[in-house]
Amino acid sequence: MLVNIKIIVLFFAILFIRLLASDSDLIINEGQTIRLTARLISEPQVLGEKQSFKINNFEIVSFKYPEFHFGDELLIVGKVKRKSWSFGWIKKETYLLNYPKIEKIESTGGLSIKAKGFILEIGKRLKDVYIRNFPRPLDGIIAGVVLGDKNLISKDFWEKLKTTGTLHIMVASGMNIAMISEGILSFLSYFLSRRKAILILIVLIWLYTIMTGSTPSIVRAAIMASLIYFAQVIGRETGAGRTLFLTAAVMIIFSPNLLFDLGFELSFMSTAGLVFLSPKLKKIKFFLFRFENFTSSIASLIATLPLLFIFFGRLNFLSPFINLIILWTIPYILQLGIAVGVLGLLWTTLGEMASFLLFPFVYYVKQIIDFFAKFSLFQIELPKMGWWFALLYYGLLAILIKNNRKEAEEE
Repeated sequence: MLVNIKIIVLFFAILFIRLLASDSDLIINEGQTIRLTARLISEPQVLGEKQSFKINNFEIVSFKYPEFHFGDELLIVGKVKRKSWSFGWIKKETYLLNYPKIEKIESTGGLSIKAKGFILEIGKRLKDVYIRNFPRPLDGIIAGVVLGDKNLISKDFWEKLKTTGTLHIMVASGMNIAMISEGILSFLSYFLSRRKAILILIVLIWLYTIMTGSTPSIVRAAIMASLIYFAQVIGRETGAGRTLFLTAAVMIIFSPNLLFDLGFELSFMSTAGLVFLSPKLKKIKFFLFRFENFTSSIASLIATLPLLFIFFGRLNFLSPFINLIILWTIPYILQLGIAVGVLGLLWTTLGEMASFLLFPFVYYVKQIIDFFAKFSLFQIELPKMGWWFALLYYGLLAILIKNNRKEAEEE
């Protein structure tokens, strides 16, 4: 089978057990005043004049100032607004604290907190280099592609990204891990044995993961890449599909709330599309002579359609084409973006010189998005779909893939 049936059964068993365990969370009433003390384990997201961050099952929204950062221990007092998320029989309660009273108790933590804070600080310094050398929104595009940092993106440009179906390029994801990994591994292999090169690569992957804020999509990609490369070290190859399910299971064990994280869901299904659908589409001559980026974009779109229907209720028919003419630039923006950032940290003049190589690619992306965002005619509003639609859709898709595999084996 495409993926060992035992792995799939184990995955859903873990999912079910964690759902039951998460149901025992403390229930808080609407309007109840709570007092919460916790430490920030990620950088707040800043958008306009407000910042937001998550602590356990609480989403906190506050004014932009005073600023809070990773490692800060905070005392938060405010009234709770309950938010419910449901998908069929699965229901999850989350809690929102709008502009609560926040007091910073401590700005430093233990050794591990300080170490992670140091790595995150490098990411901030890289972002400063982009701000210094590029105008808006180009600096935001680079920071988004390289670091997954959305804080420099304006609301207007964010809407353009949503309209054109290119929002995913602003998020550090598995694509970033893949691009960086292969390049670094090739470089290290010139000086070291492949075994040593892979072990160093795994360490570098996790340093990059921390630097980008350890978002669910990048963590999933880091776990998946680490398992694949480690399997090579011990002499055992492992299938991408099996690794994908194992990765999701591991993440859900430690953080069951990821089941209700749209970014995680889109990332998981998009990767599944690349693993299971993209190879099939490449065999169809209709897809622009099997052009890599186009088939990958179509595969991801097919795999994530139900989630897009359920959560956004909109679809842009030009999105695959827009992605086709943009995605080829992302490897260059990612690699040159890292180079510009590092050189800019070492010597400002070097960063400025290197930025001239990066500018054409970022400007091209910005112009394409600006142009196609005007064609609202190709964007349609869709009726809200229920969970049953997603189950039916993915069930039929799995049957089609399985039948296609059987036909290929018979041939």
